[in-house]
Amino acid sequence: MKPPNASALIQQWCQEQRADGRRILGLCAPPGSGKSWLCQQLPGVASLSIDDLYWPQPQLQQQQRGLPGSHDLPLLAQILDDFRRHGQALAPCFDKSLAGGAGDRRGQRLLQGELLLLEGWCVGARGLPLLEPYALIWAKLDGLLLLEPPSPARVLRWRLQAEARQRRAGGGALKASAVGEMLERFYSCLPPELCFAPLIQAPALPSWSLQLDYQRRPTGPLRCLRS
Repeated sequence: MKPPNASALIQQWCQEQRADGRRILGLCAPPGSGKSWLCQQLPGVASLSIDDLYWPQPQLQQQQRGLPGSHDLPLLAQILDDFRRHGQALAPCFDKSLAGGAGDRRGQRLLQGELLLLEGWCVGARGLPLLEPYALIWAKLDGLLLLEPPSPARVLRWRLQAEARQRRAGGGALKASAVGEMLERFYSCLPPELCFAPLIQAPALPSWSLQLDYQRRPTGPLRCLRS
């Protein structure tokens, strides 16, 4: 019997959360793990990447893209509130291929449905003062799913693969050296043992985890951390 893939497990998880009355969920996964692609495989689920809430250029140039401070949190809060009240919300789209791979906003899209999944590498992260402004956002989540990589080294390879796909598609992409520097800044700014381990060891909201292997495949079922 063929084991279920990650998208099938996440789809089932979303259905269970919706049945329990939860409306807004978070998906925390490392860069390059395929979280955006996975969200596109979930019928009936509206998904929003926290990357779409990067500040537009040139304001984004004052921040390190991806790190705390680079997101428009007031707008994100409004989107989540609108979705909870009305079942729909208008959200910006961020195109990472623009501005030579630095990225910029491009248009808007309508989020609509019974459930919204907010995904991003830092969704739910806590434990440092610079994350305190994000606590108001995480408090709006009804649940959190964490995708766990097999090793920190694999995250770099996954991210390089993602940039290569973007380059083959004809968009701007970061060089390998820039990707390595970016991840180094990410994890020096938000050390996993301080910001992500507590999400598993002492979750602050209903949480689940899914361990991935080197090919981004689940190694087992979802594990409930706190329900």
